[in-house]
Amino acid sequence: MKTPLATGAGLALLLIAATAAAQASPWFGTWSLRPKDAGGKPETLVYSDAGGGAMRMESVEQRSVIVTRFDGIPAADVGAGAAKGNALAVKAISPTVYDWTFFTGGKPFVQGRNTLAPDRNSFSEVSWLVGKPGDIVTLVYERR
Repeated sequence: MKTPLATGAGLALLLIAATAAAQASPWFGTWSLRPKDAGGKPETLVYSDAGGGAMRMESVEQRSVIVTRFDGIPAADVGAGAAKGNALAVKAISPTVYDWTFFTGGKPFVQGRNTLAPDRNSFSEVSWLVGKPGDIVTLVYERR
């Protein structure tokens, strides 16, 4: 027979585990640009928890670091390789899709949409220059 204390402790552990699972974004992890999309130039992205519902996005080769809240508000690039005025605005569409705009010199430069694959082992990035929305580029990043 279970005692109320044992049942309460089990429920508390279950709630803690469920809360931790809910906070872990499916985007967290290390991603590499698919070799055939890279054109000989590697790109590694590291997405991690920045606390308070924010995500830290690092481009290793570009030495770019941006912390976003998925609210559509531009966040400055604070990485060692960042140029003044570089920023990224990210807006969550769903837990597995987000739209983004990259700013350079304070002005919108590139827009896109990132979509996580159903198996969560890759995501596609569809992007275009702000002034040329018909010139679409699609890249695929794979989870490492």
